[in-house]
Amino acid sequence: MRRPNDARARARLGARLAMLAALLVLAPAWAARSVQDGVVLDGVPAISAAGSASLERYRGGSEARLLDWQSDGALLVAVRLQGHDQLVRLRGNSAASGSAASSETIGAPGRAMNGARAQAFHTDALAFLGDAPGHGGEALYLDSLASGEWREVVSASAHPGTPAWAHDGHQLAFSASLPETPGTNLYVLDTTTPAAAPRLAAAGGDGQWQVLEWTSADRSLLVRHTLSGGGDELLLVDLTAGSSRRIDAPGERTPGYGRIGEARLRADGRGVFFIGDRGSDHPQLHYVDFYANTNEVLAPDLDIGHFDASSNNRSVALSWNEFGYSRVALLDLQSGLLTTLSALPPGAVDALRFDRAGARLAIELAPSAAPRDVYVHDLAANASARWTVSQMGEFSAAQLVAPQTVRFPTWDRVASGRQRMLTMLLYRPRSAGPWPVVIMLGDEGLQARAQLDPFVQYCVNELKLAVLMPGVRAGEAGAFDMGALLAWLGAQPDLRRDRVVVQGRGSGGTLALTALGLYGDRLRGAVDIDGAASVAQLSSLRAPVLVVRGLLHEALDAGAAEQLLWRLRSAGVESWLVAPRELGGSLGGEEEQSIAQRVIAQFLRLRVGAT
Repeated sequence: MRRPNDARARARLGARLAMLAALLVLAPAWAARSVQDGVVLDGVPAISAAGSASLERYRGGSEARLLDWQSDGALLVAVRLQGHDQLVRLRGNSAASGSAASSETIGAPGRAMNGARAQAFHTDALAFLGDAPGHGGEALYLDSLASGEWREVVSASAHPGTPAWAHDGHQLAFSASLPETPGTNLYVLDTTTPAAAPRLAAAGGDGQWQVLEWTSADRSLLVRHTLSGGGDELLLVDLTAGSSRRIDAPGERTPGYGRIGEARLRADGRGVFFIGDRGSDHPQLHYVDFYANTNEVLAPDLDIGHFDASSNNRSVALSWNEFGYSRVALLDLQSGLLTTLSALPPGAVDALRFDRAGARLAIELAPSAAPRDVYVHDLAANASARWTVSQMGEFSAAQLVAPQTVRFPTWDRVASGRQRMLTMLLYRPRSAGPWPVVIMLGDEGLQARAQLDPFVQYCVNELKLAVLMPGVRAGEAGAFDMGALLAWLGAQPDLRRDRVVVQGRGSGGTLALTALGLYGDRLRGAVDIDGAASVAQLSSLRAPVLVVRGLLHEALDAGAAEQLLWRLRSAGVESWLVAPRELGGSLGGEEEQSIAQRVIAQFLRLRVGAT
């Protein structure tokens, strides 16, 4: 008897063959499809050997990322070099701030470590998400800090979420889509028994679920639920009853939804801190008091990026964005006094974490003119020090070009009636202008951040491109913002208004294609990295497009990428494609990312006439 799965498989194969046949009809107009080191290249002309060699000089450095504090005061960091993470344990002088007193490598370098969490009152294990070989997603791993050996506890096929340790040091909670239960649910794993299977703790349902923290008695979980229709809510999930209640909107009968970022329970269980933008035009730090049933906004004027609350309930560390640069401060919860940490180098903060005693604050900072490192601020000594020493590639610090913060007007006005001003970072080559331009758009319309990006430095130093990184808005407003940016650019004597390419990642890639359709007479091409596009957005495109799939964690679907390529070529648009060989894969390896960057550099070189 013919099985239904076989019929569906044949139907999918037939659809792929039909799409491939359609592409082959158009193939004579572009370079043939080929595979290089697991990367599919379609329509991509021969890459300049000299350009590739100069790009590689910018790729050999290292960087350090903050993982977590251990209960004994040791700091765990991941040092990334050539696409591999080395787990390192650092110990400092507890009497005063200063550089790390000792450094101990644990295990061998391996896959990237994301969402790592150390046990609260134990020093035995680290749980983290890591790239799964041969699979496009991440698996959940346990790392024995005694032996340095990893073991997989949940496969990538289950799409596990960031883990959270219970205070007993044995139970691990996470979200996943396991085959025995439909949808995404919440699970708890007993890590003391190697063969134990995760047990269902609570049914999730639609949308995305992420476990953030356990309550102090290990009876409930703090969970962020992203609804399928958009927006987030914070829930407390009772592990005994399996029930949940929303806690981010106390006293509101019909609360709306906004985006919620980081969240932390107050150590004494009285409330919860979280970053949210509901009712505001920027992310704010909220504190909800469970007993008073109130929602207070702390430092309301600041555009909050990251925060952490100390276990002694005295301080909250927070970072915010000012024109592309991060500022860090300590908020005293008793007095409300905000004390800025002024000794840190200018750059972008990606993580803040208090130690278990609340005496030291670890800061992951990517300076604008140095590699990413981890700094530690000693609260008693009121001093900050760098605890890791990352290295640059073959290019030197003298070659680095620091960005300039520029503001430009867009088309609408703010509530006060003044014209809305947007901020961007501008990198200018040291050579004499005017220079060709590449506009780089981030995901979700986020403000660009002044952190060291070797590829940006390559574009400025080697391709002699001016790089604009604007903080445009998401959605339809972003399309108008792009028009305002191009109008501003046209008035700048040192920028070539006739040689401009736009590049975007994620939703920024979608906006890049939208801008190419709306302002095609001012743009010479677009680089779309994991961004989708509708038929309407593609109908007016005429300038060349480079489609890159697999560089983001939320990668553009393989079928959507092929359909995008087909539609572009059907309209006669010169189109290049860079994608992983496997349908569900990603360009996560060092060599794969190197190939993708070489193709992007070649596209920019050909489209804007850079040397």
